[in-house]
Order: sequence, then C-alpha cells, then structure tokens
Amino acid sequence: MRLLSVAYICIGILTYGATSPITYDDVRGTPYKVGYDHRAITINGVRTLLISGAIHYPRSTPSMWPYLMKMAKNQGLNTVQTYVFWNLHEPKQGVLDFSGRANLSAFLREAANAGLFVNLRIGPYISGEWTYGGLPVWLNQIPNISFRSNNDAWKRLMR
Repeated sequence: MRLLSVAYICIGILTYGATSPITYDDVRGTPYKVGYDHRAITINGVRTLLISGAIHYPRSTPSMWPYLMKMAKNQGLNTVQTYVFWNLHEPKQGVLDFSGRANLSAFLREAANAGLFVNLRIGPYISGEWTYGGLPVWLNQIPNISFRSNNDAWKRLMR
C-alpha cells in the first residue's frame, strides 16, 4: 500500500510539471484572462500559483520601486500586492493626487517591467495599521455618514 501511495505522489508531481506555470513574461503586452476553476486561479486557462509579497507604494519612494521589484522577483515572487490608499489619493474632497509616491501608474509599470503580476487591493478601508484605515479624514465632515455601512452618503463617496 505504501508503494502505491508513493507511485501516486510521483505521478501527481509529473503531471503537475507537465504544464508549465504561466508567468507575467508569457502574457506581457497582451490581454489575458484571469479566472479560477475548482482548484486554482487560472491565467489564460493555465492553473497558476501566485506567490505574492506586499510592496505598498506610499511606504517607499518611486526611485526605490525598481530595486524592490527586482528583489521580489529574485526571491521567487511572481506577484506583488498593494492597497490603493484613498486618503493619499484624495487628501481633500474632490482633489485627486497621483504624483510622486502616490503615482500608482508608475508603480504598476515598475511591476510589469520586473515581470510581476499585481494583486491590486482596492479599498475603501485598507487596514488598521494605516492612519484612519486609509480613509480620508475629510469624511468626518460629511453629514449623515456612517462609515463602512449600508449608508447612502458612505456608498456615494466610496464609489
């Protein structure tokens, strides 16, 4: 019985290895389809294991991003994840900022240049470790708002 189990494990490893995992370099510059089946995330129909680490763009400078991406790739990651920081991008209601360390487009380009997928974590609430959970402070001035709830003022603004 033990020999049979070992045989199944070896067949499973060989079968898994028969289909090469897809990399960002395989799909670079072309549209691709992300989905899932009963067991895994798929990219263009190929089961893909995303090995991810967090790089939060506002916690570093744009000049650091290429190095951070290179190090992530060198350490075996194929994906980086980051939040989208609402309070950084809209410090005043209706005033958007995507410059400097808030330049999300440049950050995404650096990930692509390094051959990394990106798991973009869109808020609005990002985490308790970031000031006000990433929510803009000006939300406190909105009449009748109730954060993170089924509230019309909240839903209208976070949209």
